[in-house]
Amino acid sequence: MQISPFRLPNGFGAVICLGVMLAPVLILAESLEDRLWPFLEKHCLECHDGSVAKGVLDIEALVSDEITGPGEVASWTAIFDRIQHDEMPPAKQPRPVHSEKVAFLDTVRAPLTKADREIREVVHRRMNRVEYENTMRDLLGIEVDLQDRLPEDQSAGGFDNNGAALAVSAELFERYLDAARHALDLVIKNEPRPETRTFTTDSLHEVGQYLGKQYALIDDRVTLFTSSKTQYSKVSTRKARLPERGRYRFKFSAAAVNTDQPITFSVTASDFKSVSAVYKNLGYFEVGTEPETFEIEATLDKGFAIQFFAQSLPTWVKNVSSGGHPGVGWSAVEITGPIIEKWPPESHQRLLGNVDLENGSLEDAKIILERFLPRAYRRPCTEAELARPFKLVKAAMDSGRPFLPSLRLGLESVLCSPNFLFLRESGTGERISGYEMASRLSYFLWNSMPDESLLATAEKGHLFDPEILTGEVERLLGDERVGRFVENFTGQWLRLRDINETTPDRKLYQDFDELLQVSMVKESRAFFRKVLDDNLAITNFIDSDFAMLNQRLAANYGIEDVEGLELRPVSLPGDSVRGGVLTQGAVLKVTANGTNTSPVIRGVWVLENILGKHLPPPPPNISGIEPDIRSATTIREQLALHSDSESCAGCHQFIDPPGFALESFDPIGRHRDQYLQFKVNEKFPDKGWGNVVKAKAVDASGVLRNGETFHDIREFKQLLLADEASFARCLVDRVATYAMGREMGFSDREVIESIVAKTRAEGNGFRTLIKNIILSPLFSTP
Repeated sequence: MQISPFRLPNGFGAVICLGVMLAPVLILAESLEDRLWPFLEKHCLECHDGSVAKGVLDIEALVSDEITGPGEVASWTAIFDRIQHDEMPPAKQPRPVHSEKVAFLDTVRAPLTKADREIREVVHRRMNRVEYENTMRDLLGIEVDLQDRLPEDQSAGGFDNNGAALAVSAELFERYLDAARHALDLVIKNEPRPETRTFTTDSLHEVGQYLGKQYALIDDRVTLFTSSKTQYSKVSTRKARLPERGRYRFKFSAAAVNTDQPITFSVTASDFKSVSAVYKNLGYFEVGTEPETFEIEATLDKGFAIQFFAQSLPTWVKNVSSGGHPGVGWSAVEITGPIIEKWPPESHQRLLGNVDLENGSLEDAKIILERFLPRAYRRPCTEAELARPFKLVKAAMDSGRPFLPSLRLGLESVLCSPNFLFLRESGTGERISGYEMASRLSYFLWNSMPDESLLATAEKGHLFDPEILTGEVERLLGDERVGRFVENFTGQWLRLRDINETTPDRKLYQDFDELLQVSMVKESRAFFRKVLDDNLAITNFIDSDFAMLNQRLAANYGIEDVEGLELRPVSLPGDSVRGGVLTQGAVLKVTANGTNTSPVIRGVWVLENILGKHLPPPPPNISGIEPDIRSATTIREQLALHSDSESCAGCHQFIDPPGFALESFDPIGRHRDQYLQFKVNEKFPDKGWGNVVKAKAVDASGVLRNGETFHDIREFKQLLLADEASFARCLVDRVATYAMGREMGFSDREVIESIVAKTRAEGNGFRTLIKNIILSPLFSTP
């Protein structure tokens, strides 16, 4: 018998035995390249070969026997998604039959999952500056502002706690050392107890010469009639600056005049250092014509004073002395402080105990460090870890330095150690340690270190018991520190941090004021907190039958019968355009430029944060849309011309419809049927005088890529609700990205789908969704 081996083409291998009879044929597995190539050659290569490469995608260069590296993972993920959602091949090209498409996706799924998992390496993420400040406060037990001492953090995947974006440098560690020294200065008190004094001051020395002009003295209260923040509209205690840092109580009376409605005022603390002045808002208050006494407590630095501002009054009035103008007045201010409950303070004793700082010993230093390190590092410490700061203290004391400066060297080294600054994880095995789990949990929901109770549970190894873990999640969610999660997550998901980036055109939007802007941000946070606390269905983020409103917001939205400064749930009529986050004033403001609205900016925001669809940036040779300030053409008309280009149409078919749906809202969140235009007075063209007139009608209708149509925001939100699964995936992705400090990848999709399904089966509540993320393998694996 003669045996003739040969290799079949296209990657097949066989050994065929030729003889009296034909032996069985052994077929070896096809390579990935050979399995993918027929589909790609038939449906993709015409537009994406080496010579054409539309969208900068060269299939010939991409396809190989394996998928490796972040670049290839990103390209194959995009290919997978576009084919799965029938975005490619283009509508005008022959489409693959269903079985052909399913077979291709199944072929790609496993190697792409494997490749993506390999690049999801464990990143020893450092704390961002918000987490650092919160951790220092909780660790040391002090009220301290440290964010401004650190550089602004970069973002990745939409959040600034993403380990991939949190770089380190020698300069950054110098900043950390400066911050640590400042914090220790506030904690360690080796001086006599300061005297608590009470003194009274007023602002007559500042405004006296303007009484009867900008101000009036009514019932011994300096009364203000405008909301302008110029030097002529401030009532302050600058005559009596605070003598030293500490907690102070400010007591005063206030009353409104010439009005039957309460007037809102704000109180701000400042050091008044010219261009480098620091301002700290102490709250917003409302008062009627009946005098009312107010008390405010705040921890402030030496040299600070407070000042009062009236809200929602005219920016200018003529002839104050004539009377009749609404205003608000403030009495002299009684100041008490620094308020000290015990000396040395609790923070000092928590760190140092009762050690005599003048005569401390090495043994005292060791005891302090043994107590401090496990709390700072959020886990038990080894002898070697303890030895490092102890050696610094010993060397300093051996050289003749006093106890306290020597001890501070050791404490500073701990606060600048990677073990403190980084959320370090082992990255080995199938799950992280109990202590690492405790830190993941607390930095997710508190933006800070675990408390003693959580660390004790971790020490017992109980955090991987689903029932106990669920109880801890509930405990953390019920703590006031969860407000940090609410503020920081919404600040980035809803872009609330950008609220000051634009200033609405004063000519077009004369009603816009500080109180409205502050209320907008509070509305979005309060709504998010309501959905979280009450475990409401996540669909409320798309549309809800209530809104969190106060009188100022309700007036801006055209909703009646809402009074007062405090936000509260307000039921909405069935035909209301409000409800959900899309039509909240803050979201509408940060997605506009202050003068005009852009369907592109708003559309991209909806795609990325509601539907979870990420589009590539426009080609470099494509210019943006410039608004027609003459209102001769609408933005829709300009986009129609812009999208005629083939290179633009591919993305604008997704971007434009949600952007058009939101065109019925102006840059300050009001609903509109027509655009506004400022018409200059032709008689005085150089004076900037004129009036606001209505321009072209707003068209808020659109057509989705799948052919579904809507006529306004109400119908658009119904289409979003019909595709609730897409939003659920997006929300899980956004929350999980924030919770894990890394972007979700293709290999995370299976567990994301399981979280979505489990949450839906359990009522679709937002609190349930957060629990299910924490209980999933995603949260406990390296």
